[in-house]
Amino acid sequence: MLTTWLIAAAIFAMLLIERVVVTTLTRSPRGREWVRRTPLLHPNGISLLRLPMGLVGVWMAHVGWWEAGTLFFAFWMISDITDGTIARNCDLETEKGKWLDPLSDKFMYFPALLYCAVAANVRVPLPWGWVAAFLLLDALGQASRLVIQKQAANYFGKAKTAFVTIVLTCTALDQVQPLWFMSEHFVYAMTVSSTLLAFLSVYCRVIPDAWYANSLTLANFLCGIAAIWNVYKGHAPRAFVLVFLGQFFDLFDGRMARLYGSTRFGPIFDDIADGTSFGLAIGYLILAQLQPGMPMLVAVVAGGGYLICVIYRLYRFLRPATAMAPGIFQGMPSPAGAMLAGSSVLLFGARAPWLAVGLVLASSLLMISSLRYRHFARRIWPALPRTGKLLVCILFLIFVDVALSHINYVLFFNLFCFALGLVYAVYGLDPDTYLPGRRQRAQAAATQVIAPPNP
Repeated sequence: MLTTWLIAAAIFAMLLIERVVVTTLTRSPRGREWVRRTPLLHPNGISLLRLPMGLVGVWMAHVGWWEAGTLFFAFWMISDITDGTIARNCDLETEKGKWLDPLSDKFMYFPALLYCAVAANVRVPLPWGWVAAFLLLDALGQASRLVIQKQAANYFGKAKTAFVTIVLTCTALDQVQPLWFMSEHFVYAMTVSSTLLAFLSVYCRVIPDAWYANSLTLANFLCGIAAIWNVYKGHAPRAFVLVFLGQFFDLFDGRMARLYGSTRFGPIFDDIADGTSFGLAIGYLILAQLQPGMPMLVAVVAGGGYLICVIYRLYRFLRPATAMAPGIFQGMPSPAGAMLAGSSVLLFGARAPWLAVGLVLASSLLMISSLRYRHFARRIWPALPRTGKLLVCILFLIFVDVALSHINYVLFFNLFCFALGLVYAVYGLDPDTYLPGRRQRAQAAATQVIAPPNP
């Protein structure tokens, strides 16, 4: 494992050095001028240099130089971050670069994906069917740039590129020395996730902007339907992972609606999706997990009561009785309630059923309470840096893939979700309402009157 860890450390060191050097250079006026005078450091110059490097990396792997090939591939994929930073900070963005940069990405990872899917010397090959689907979708996305005005990459495209890079790097490191998490199920889940991100990237490029929010709402709804089916089939842990995945889509649908608009019935569709994923699916999960160790009546009351509280919570969101400041919820949001209640019954339903019932009751009451909670997507998420947001999304999807593919880590996944639910139940409370100093400053700002100018 020492060799693998050394290579991984070298990759992280390259990324760290690149970030420090490029950021420092492009924030200095002299540095920006020097970059502008050096054509090879222009974003389009870097993209052109990358075009043949994917084939070179595959050749290295084919002759058995997996260590060198992994570092070579990682270096040139990190350069994809470099050209974006230079383009933004040095005013070198061009229309040509908006399609050349993603094209150079494809020249980098298309050969590697094909090789890792069909080569006989790969220990855990990528599923060739899903690789073929990914290549087709990604090629379609690149071709669409020739006829569609939305030239710049969207967040799904950036996440797709980062995800594919992680898949290929892990596959290469596994060739150097087998990695404990590189099972066929995990590689399959990661490849499917990459393909779904490629589909979403193309989909968001070709649809009208007003459909973004409803499309993500539909994805959340489908996660809820799939979760209900998995509870029915006896796969409760997998069902909870699907609800967790639905939260990923729910995080962005409201944000897309605020940025790009939505359809007339968008808020109603959102409530239906939330009621399915965070209400009906989790209510059914509560019933299924409590019923073996508890009287049927208690299980029905716990699951049904939770569902009623979610429905009331969603209704109150559309028809608020009390005016709330922007980005503030009345009561704990239903995704947080679903995370806390669902993880509680999975962790304690068999071992301490009455504790699970108590936690479900607490989650239900928090959702219909008058406590004021910060909206995660409007108050907490925007405070994260742009790179941090992308990193969180990638780690989120990897976490889901690990939970779906490695049954041994389901307990860890449930504990993690339970901890997140507890943290948000406390940390999510609006500090301007419940911290005396913050409350006084907020009230003073709200009531401050600016004196009119002297005539």
